[in-house]
Amino acid sequence: MELEFLERIGLTEGEAKVYLALLKIGETTVGSIIKEANVSSSKVYDILDRLSKKGLISSVIKNNRKIFRAADPSRLKEFVELKEKEIQEEKKELDEVIPSLQEMQKYASPKQEAEILEGIGGIKTFNEMILNQLGEKDVFYILGAPKEATETMNAYFLDWHKRRIQKKVICRMLFNFDAKKYGEERKKLKHTEVRYLPKDIVTPALIDISKDYVATILFGERPLCIVIRNKKIAESYLAYFNLLWKTAKS
Repeated sequence: MELEFLERIGLTEGEAKVYLALLKIGETTVGSIIKEANVSSSKVYDILDRLSKKGLISSVIKNNRKIFRAADPSRLKEFVELKEKEIQEEKKELDEVIPSLQEMQKYASPKQEAEILEGIGGIKTFNEMILNQLGEKDVFYILGAPKEATETMNAYFLDWHKRRIQKKVICRMLFNFDAKKYGEERKKLKHTEVRYLPKDIVTPALIDISKDYVATILFGERPLCIVIRNKKIAESYLAYFNLLWKTAKS
């Protein structure tokens, strides 16, 4: 119990063992300490030196032999109070350093992750993940929603949009021209803006953009959802979306 407590307040296992041994046997030599504390002779002098610097033991020379003794246990309270003072000083220094560390982080290479999610289940996995991250007034962008995509998963998408609307997440959708029927349905939803790509621009894939994510969703016999998490890539796709949005018809 005492050993575990001493370790919790900052002593190493060896320091705690030597200190407790000295409390138990009183003034003694290194040989007795090694035997009582069960520490190796190669480490005991280093341990004694650290305990001395912490003010927890002292030593005297008697009959040409170095004798060690433990400080009064009340010294442990002073030891803990000193640690607390040092921690408070470190916190103040940390407050000064954090802004420069945050500034350094701004210029770090953006974190990039990529994964492939297979099947309808994979597409749903991405949509659920991103919805969990979106909040009120966040915007979710859908580029080139093809007719096939809506036909395949219309019931799920309608439920997803219902939950999105409850969170007051905005959705901007650029439908392929041949999917206008579904676009008109989406126009009736709250927090939803819909426009249509020109007839000569046909996208076989559906591209979702939000936060730092870009998901390219391919339908057909083997649906795939290719997800990339990269801030710069997401910004690039969003710039392309905004360019098409300006020229698209509502």
